[in-house]
Amino acid sequence: MRRYETLFIVTPDSSDEELQAVADKFKGVITGMNGKVATYDEQGKKSLAYNIKKQSRGYYVLMDYLGHAEVVAELERNMRLDDRILKYLTVKLADQVDPATVEEAKPKPRKQVDETEVAAEEAQSPEAQESEEEDTEEE
Repeated sequence: MRRYETLFIVTPDSSDEELQAVADKFKGVITGMNGKVATYDEQGKKSLAYNIKKQSRGYYVLMDYLGHAEVVAELERNMRLDDRILKYLTVKLADQVDPATVEEAKPKPRKQVDETEVAAEEAQSPEAQESEEEDTEEE
């Protein structure tokens, strides 16, 4: 199996139910063709660099999965037909991947990483934060 990563942008006015329907649809396409979804990271609404289909914002989703070339073709076909999808991009990450190793090496979802960093910053003493600020000013 190969490892792929697809970033797609959903219309910003989609409700939570529509976002869940999009997620279920694309995960179903992958698993229906003997693929495996490693991660599904909803990155939230962001501004677009330029208008796409008269939209200036979009809801970004990053999906990491395993499958064959046919899985990618079917997934992209479904994305082209879905009016909620503004844009998509698929990148091949690796040619030969063992599904068992991918399950073990899952990256932390983005929200958990951010909370961990915030907790670490809050745990620092005020003196340590002041010394860091002084270090950055000297540079």
